[in-house]
Amino acid sequence: MSYTKQQIADALDYAVLNPMATIEDIQFGCAFANKHKLKSICVASANVNWAASLHDNVCSVIGFPHGNVNPFAKHHEAGVAIRSGARELDVVVNYGRYLGSDLSAINQDLHAICLVAQKHGVLVKAILETCHYTTRQIYDACKRCVDEGVDFVKSSTGAFGGASIEAVTAMLDAVDGQCGVKASGGIHSYGAVRKFLDLGCSRIGASKYLELLP
Repeated sequence: MSYTKQQIADALDYAVLNPMATIEDIQFGCAFANKHKLKSICVASANVNWAASLHDNVCSVIGFPHGNVNPFAKHHEAGVAIRSGARELDVVVNYGRYLGSDLSAINQDLHAICLVAQKHGVLVKAILETCHYTTRQIYDACKRCVDEGVDFVKSSTGAFGGASIEAVTAMLDAVDGQCGVKASGGIHSYGAVRKFLDLGCSRIGASKYLELLP
């Protein structure tokens, strides 16, 4: 299937997550997202205040990029981001704990955040970092995320391996329409965007936009 410029924009969470990003970078990113009518701009929680004054759909990452933050700290970070104006939260689950057989890690990371987010009408996306998972682990993790009430499961932070056809297919099978799937990481071309939209992803995460157009 082919996609228009606006269809891609409507699916794109535009990431400005370089740890060296300055306030000027955030301002430029917001102006770019506004100009092209991108779905959201995704920033670090420390930059939400700035971004929310310039764009009406700011996504804040939580526990980024490794996820190995105390669940209470993640909950606090999420609350501050919401109060600062975030309308979406991309929460990195503690995949080290989960992959080490602590199956409660996903519940501990997401339960309280999902409750407070739902109260404020804020979307929650759970980032899994699927490059480290087996297919069975992806399926199980997605089921656990759905049980906690997330709005999306997301493949990757982009810090390690990116989205793959195999991982995203497993994610889509696991959630079975109960939440959305966001492909993120290593998406640098129109061919890559088309591939994941064709599979059934409703969000795409990337630090590019013009390069993704047909």
